[in-house]
Amino acid sequence: MAAADEAAQDLYGFPLPPGAAVEAAVGAPRGGRELPPEPELKELVRGGVPPPLRGWVWTEASGAAARRAAQSPSYFAGMAAAGQAAAAPHAAAIAADARCAFPAHPWLRSDEGQAALRRVCAAFAAHNPRVGYTRPLSQIVALLLVALNRNQARWENAFWLLVQLVEATLLEGTYSQNLAGCAVEMRALEALIAAKLPRLAAHMAALEADVSLFAMDWFLSLFAASLPSETAARVWDALLLEGPKILFRVALALLKSNEDALLSNGSAGELTLAARAAAAGAHDRDALMRVAFEGVGGLPMAVIERARGQGSREVEAEARERDAARSGSAGGAVSPRHVPQQHSGELRELRERAGVLTAVAASGVRKGVGALVSAARKAAGGGPDKRAGGEGAVPGALAP
Repeated sequence: MAAADEAAQDLYGFPLPPGAAVEAAVGAPRGGRELPPEPELKELVRGGVPPPLRGWVWTEASGAAARRAAQSPSYFAGMAAAGQAAAAPHAAAIAADARCAFPAHPWLRSDEGQAALRRVCAAFAAHNPRVGYTRPLSQIVALLLVALNRNQARWENAFWLLVQLVEATLLEGTYSQNLAGCAVEMRALEALIAAKLPRLAAHMAALEADVSLFAMDWFLSLFAASLPSETAARVWDALLLEGPKILFRVALALLKSNEDALLSNGSAGELTLAARAAAAGAHDRDALMRVAFEGVGGLPMAVIERARGQGSREVEAEARERDAARSGSAGGAVSPRHVPQQHSGELRELRERAGVLTAVAASGVRKGVGALVSAARKAAGGGPDKRAGGEGAVPGALAP
């Protein structure tokens, strides 16, 4: 039985679906303790960091090690204590989400795993009260912890890697209260799809399929909740060295690799579920990253910045429209222009399970809402008018 259980898990202990092939990633540490110079480092990282070296390479290549060295040795412990205090504003949410972060993983659901998740997330919330805490952060921390060998001595490294990602790598505002930064990234991705995959872009436009319906949780969880764990770690190898352009490369690679299948979908909902399923089944990390670096073509940061600039102007204009529409009303509900009333409750349920619900996230979903709800019901086995499993059931393809 033990051998069967081991065979059903990936390198990091996550359960695998039947028939999924797993490659054993091995490698011996380099003799020295200094990273090789560019461009050798970039080439090596793009080929995949050996798992035993990830803790060292990630912290050094990302700048997290330097950030840690600039603070006192007791900084992490102090932030963790402050974040876990009874009166800490995010303590209850962190504790609740820790129980939901990859519950199928044996270590993450253990007492030690839960303590590690709560401690790192709480430390970050205290360190950066402007961001505080949001559910995708627990998913990122969970994968960081297992990739760092679940060693208590390395919990602090997970904290500093999270700090570096949020404060130096990702677009500012990605985890703000209204997710404005992530909304900008969705507009930028939409523009890049139009440039790199024009057939798919035209098909999505015809279906009124909004890219945020499948890609927002890709960007918020940095693929931790979307890709198989070994594939997500491979993405992070490059992300932590090269920055956010890797998120766009991988998103485009997933869509390019599955373009024919996505073009066969006849509704926005079907396309959304197909894109999510394609990510969940991307166990061949070498093939995915080969498409990301060789199949997508040139993608300099200057191109991404131009797309971000246009996206930022669009997001700001829509925010002004929403403010004007609800002027004088309380609560800040999403405008009916963006989400049809008959579907808003069901969309809220689906997006909340994905861990990406905020006013901006919901208001960005301007298209294809009815088709998404219909396809989700169908995927759940409940037919066109019923949800399988009773009220509140969500198809597995949409679960975090």
